[in-house]
Parts: sequence; structure tokens; C-alpha cells
Amino acid sequence: MKFVWIRRPDVLMVIASAPTYVATSEVLKVLNPLDLTPVRFLLAAAILGGYFLLRRRKLLLRKADVLRVVGISILGYGAYGTLLNLGQTTVPAGTVSLLLNTSPVFAFILGYLVLGERTSRRGILGMAIATLGVVIITLFGPGDLGFDWNAMVILASALILAAFLIWQQPLLARIPPVEMVFWGCLVGGIATLPTATYDLHRQAWGLTTLIALVVLVVISTVLAYSLWNLTLAGTSVAEGGSLLFAVPILSLILGWLLLGQVPTIASIAGGCIALTGVVLLGRAHNIPHHPDKEEEVMTTHPVVEDVITVSIHRDNAEALRMAVDQAVEQVGARLATISLWRPGQADLVRVYSSMPDIYRFGGVSAELGLDWTEQCVVRLESFIAESPEDLETDAFEHHDTLTALRLGAGINAVIQLDGQFLGCLNLMDTPGSYTHADLNTAQAIADGLAPLLNAISTAMGSVSS
Repeated sequence: MKFVWIRRPDVLMVIASAPTYVATSEVLKVLNPLDLTPVRFLLAAAILGGYFLLRRRKLLLRKADVLRVVGISILGYGAYGTLLNLGQTTVPAGTVSLLLNTSPVFAFILGYLVLGERTSRRGILGMAIATLGVVIITLFGPGDLGFDWNAMVILASALILAAFLIWQQPLLARIPPVEMVFWGCLVGGIATLPTATYDLHRQAWGLTTLIALVVLVVISTVLAYSLWNLTLAGTSVAEGGSLLFAVPILSLILGWLLLGQVPTIASIAGGCIALTGVVLLGRAHNIPHHPDKEEEVMTTHPVVEDVITVSIHRDNAEALRMAVDQAVEQVGARLATISLWRPGQADLVRVYSSMPDIYRFGGVSAELGLDWTEQCVVRLESFIAESPEDLETDAFEHHDTLTALRLGAGINAVIQLDGQFLGCLNLMDTPGSYTHADLNTAQAIADGLAPLLNAISTAMGSVSS
């Protein structure tokens, strides 16, 4: 348990991103920078596409978001990747990493101006300290790492990266983070094909080049980008982007060990200062911008489902409301519902909803898959969905509505009495909102609902049978 932090998406993202610049430098020895962009991203898209096919994951991109996804992909993958490759033809890996990771400064400013994101004084101080560390490395620490005019190209790519972060952020509430990487790699790779030279210099490829390409595609693109989006989906652009300040430290170490680029004392000192700033910003009170919940509800249509007439005694209805209030207070939820199981029809009837205009009282959930039935009805096991990807199962319906309301995490707490499944307490919130401790709290509330739901089921008679 001491090292549980290493499994966090943000920590893994930093680790997976570190080899990017070293691997790119190695591949660019034999591959034209204009060819590397489509090769890198189209290979990554093929891997992610294969993953979706094997896992039978449904793609959730909506028509309304297609143009925006195309623009984001061309900017954040095609243009960014091409400029990065062009700049790195002469700028060494360590310096590239240091310069590129000034993008959190741009992201912080743009997030404040465009998205209305806010942070505390500690967050501002952390950003300032991290920036100071990068400035020290850039001005006083290059030494053997080198610096030339192509560094300006790297800075331009840093600005593009910041704009990409801002433009993409709202989409992560509607499109699963890993799916967003798939579209970015596919569209971005295709968009750069017209500029490619198609001269792959196959005779010059050696084992080292192949290993570097595999690392670049699998680790630093598929894994790093996916982990990055998972991190950004649950935090602000300022906080998520600030994690990039930690990448140059590992990149400097890898550049030293693999490419012989020895870091200077100023580089080491600046790196320590930058990491201090990252820690401060990570502990600050960062506030992502989200649309007003009431505004979202008003502009979201009711889910399409059968609705039956349900009559519940006033006292029982009040008891349901109090239980949901307790769950919202202790666990948190943008949407909270309680559903009653009808064994005869093998479906669920909604007997409480915190959003009755969208998820209506008496609404019937009939499209319940075998996996959900086996887990909840037969084994009586509750479960947690921590990200939008986890919601892509037969346990959740109306995915368009979920994305419109930014519901990217859910808890399904089974309500049972003496081994008989009675129904569920369902809580949903923004991506990354729930932990297994929250599931335990919700389960305790669900257990307390068993006598009440049993009484409601008995009173409803034929409706529930």
C-alpha cells in the first residue's frame, strides 16, 4: 500500500511521457520529421482501434462533436507533432523537453481567460515557482544540451499544446478519454499525410531505431496520451497541465543515460525548483470550470423509455428522499436515483429521481444486459464506474444523456433483503468523482433502504411482480 500512488493516472502519465523526446531523437536519425508524424500517430490509432475491437467498446463520438474533434486532432496531434519533430532535428532531447513543458504556463493563462478556471494563492505560487525552475534550466543550464533557433519552433509547439488542452477539455466530459486519443491519432495522422515524403530509408533501420519507434508509439503515445486524458478529465487544465513540469526531469536523466547528454548543475537545480512548484500546485485548491448544472438540465431532453404509473405512500416517498439526501451529502452526486426490481418483467422501475424532468418517476429500464443481471441480481454485488469508459457497459443506458450532463462516474449499490434482490441505489457524478470508499458508504445507505424498498414493493403489488 505504500506505493499505491504509482498507479495513479497522473503519475503513470509522467513516467510514460519521459521517453518521448529521447525516442524521437533516435528515430529522427533515419526518418524525416514530416514522415514521423503520420507513422507515429497512425500506428497508435491502429493499436487503439484493435483494442476497441477486442474489448467490443462502442465509440461514443456524436455528430455534433465531429467538426470539433477534427479541429482538435489536426491542431493537437498533426500540427503539434510536426512542429515538435521539426524542432527536434537540431535541438537535443533534454532541451526539447524543458522548452516544450513551458506549455503549462500558457495553459494556465488560457484556462483562466477562456475556461474561467481558478486556483488558490498556493496554486499561483506553485505555477510561478515551476516556471522559475524551467527558466533557470533554459537560460543557465543548456551546457552540452545546446540551444538554437529551432528552439523557437519548440516554443511554438508548446503554445499549440496549451491551446489544444483548452479546446479539448470540454469534450472529455462527453467523449471517453481513450477514445479521444484514438480520434486524435487517426485524424491527426491522416491530416499530415500530404506533407510526408514517403521516404522511410528502410535500409538504415536498425534494432535501436525499431525499439525507439515501439517505445514512442506504444508507451509515449498510446499509454501517455490516454493517461494524460484520463488525468485531465478529472481535474482542471492548470493542474493537469502542471504535471508536465515533472517530465523534463526524467527526460534529462534518460538523455544522460542513453544519449550521453550530461545535465549541468543549473539543470538539476532548476529541475528541483520546478518539481517544488508542481507539488505546490497539486496541493492547491484548483477549481475547474463547468457549466451550471441547472443550465445543463434545462437543455437536456428526457430519456427515451417506457413510463408506468407508480403510486407510493407519502411517508415512503419522504423516506426515499431523505436516504438520497444522505447519499448526496456523504458521497456526492449530480444524479441520484432509486430503482425497484420487477422479477416478472426482469426490469427496473424508477421510484425516486433527483432529476425527474430527465430521468422520470416510473421510468422503466428494460435493456439490462446479462452481465449486469449476473452481477447484481444473481451475485448481489455492487460496483463502481470511475471513468466514462467504465460506463460503456450494459449496466448504463442513455449514453448521450450521460455525456450531456457530464456524468462520467457512477455507483450502483445493490439493495437486497435475505438474499433477494430488490433494486439499486444509483449515484452518478463527473469523471473521477468516486472511490471504493465512496462505494462502501453508498452500500451502507443502500442496506438501510432494504426494509423500505421491500415495503414499497409489497404495497405496489402487481406492478412490481
